[in-house]
Amino acid sequence: MRVGLHALGIGDGARPEVIRAVATAAETHGFARLWCGEHVVLVDAPASRYPYSADGRIAVPADADWLDPLLALTFAAAVTSRIELASGVLLLPEHNPVLVAKQAATLDVLSAGRFSLGVGVGWSAEEFAALGVPFAQRGRRAEEYLAAMRALWAEDPASFTGEFTHF
Repeated sequence: MRVGLHALGIGDGARPEVIRAVATAAETHGFARLWCGEHVVLVDAPASRYPYSADGRIAVPADADWLDPLLALTFAAAVTSRIELASGVLLLPEHNPVLVAKQAATLDVLSAGRFSLGVGVGWSAEEFAALGVPFAQRGRRAEEYLAAMRALWAEDPASFTGEFTHF
């Protein structure tokens, strides 16, 4: 069994000294992977139900610091050498797929191949609204963005034409 540690970069865990201490201690004590989740925006009074708790509310307060997972994991990569790193999860339909492909590939290079990109589609309609991204089509958007990112990673030069993105 391999054991990982989640919630890096949230609340008090968003301070550089805490990330450094947790990442190095986890590596020293044989943890397999560090996970860092994402919410670009949390709202004070969400109408959307959080699907992973009985009361429908996320346990993280809206005013808690929540670092960008790719940047926080890049910092963790710089202070470690063996432990694997993963986004758990990056809300892909909220992002530009070309930029995410570049950032994920950069983190993978800087971590010497230790990074795994975990993506999800999100649950908060308010978060999508704050970003100007349609909530209703997030699943289709995520599938297309993954296809576009795979094209970027596999083709040189790359091209892609879809409903939500093209290059």
